[in-house]
This record gives sequence, structure tokens and C-alpha cells, in this order.
Amino acid sequence: MKLEKEYDDSWRWTADLIVKYAPENYDERGIYRKDEWTSSSDIGEIYDGKRFTREEYLETEDKYVQAVIRGMELAGCSFLTVEYLSIYRDKREMKRFTPKNTLYEQNKDLYDMFLSIKEDMRIHISQIEKAVRLNLREFMNCDLTNKKKDFYVRFGFDYYMYFNSNIDKCILKKEIEKIGLYFNPR
Repeated sequence: MKLEKEYDDSWRWTADLIVKYAPENYDERGIYRKDEWTSSSDIGEIYDGKRFTREEYLETEDKYVQAVIRGMELAGCSFLTVEYLSIYRDKREMKRFTPKNTLYEQNKDLYDMFLSIKEDMRIHISQIEKAVRLNLREFMNCDLTNKKKDFYVRFGFDYYMYFNSNIDKCILKKEIEKIGLYFNPR
């Protein structure tokens, strides 16, 4: 009988938060106060009196992909390894790959990785985009790591992404903000 790995979340104490959420919308306790979309399933909903579009979603998702790739480059990583994988393969979750979904075309491109991904799998930088998108679209949740280079990417709910690394914080902050995301905004 295979024992379940215990998940160690002590990394949270030293993680850098990377998000789409502007610092001015956090209150003094670090709680985000603006009503914003938090999932690809929010496409079509109304936020700030405006319908949230597929294009806006993809633009933001692309920024997260760019942030991971840039972090890998700065850390000198050519690959990341999948750790602590939770994947959703039941029929309810698989419906997200049907033409009724607003992201169907992109989801078809992710389908092969979705079916083949497993713990301890190495994903080359040229393919990491797929793993990032699958995490952000909530098809799976996993940590992406390169222990040798001391670079870790983790995903939380509501488009929170975390890096643990030895990359100089000033350099990383500048690069993340150049992409259009926020670095440790609270």
C-alpha cells in the first residue's frame, strides 16, 4: 500500500507572492477588497459594471505564464518537476474540455499534458506553459520545482502564485512588474 505524502507548507513563510491584484486594493489587514474575477469560470460575469471577457482572461493568464518562464530563466532552470499533484479526471471536470467552454480551443492544446502529467515528471521550459495554464484553470494543482536550482512555483486559490527562490528580490520584483503583475503587494 502506497502511503500518501504529507504536504509540507512551511514554504509559505518565505514565499514571494505574485498576483494580478493591485496593492492599493488591500486593506490594512492584507485582505483584498475589490470585487474581481478569480477564475476562468468567471468569463462572462460582470465586474465593475463591465463584462469580463475571454480576451481579458487570456491576457492575464499569459502574464502568469511569462512570470514563471522569467523566474526559470533568472534561476537558470531548463525544467521544473511536478510535485504533490492533485488532478481532476472525473466526468464533471472533463466537461471543461467541451466546446461549450469559452476556452475550448486552448483547452484542446492542453489535453495531452492533462492526460499524461504525473508526479516526478520533468517539464521542459518550452512546455511549462501548459502546466501553468492547467493549474490556473483549476484542472490540477501541483508544485513545480527545481530543487537543484532552488526554484519553486506554487499555486493557490484565486490566482495567487508563489515563488520560493534565491533570485535577488529587487531583480525579481522589477521583472514581475515589467510583465504587468504585482510582487508581494500586501
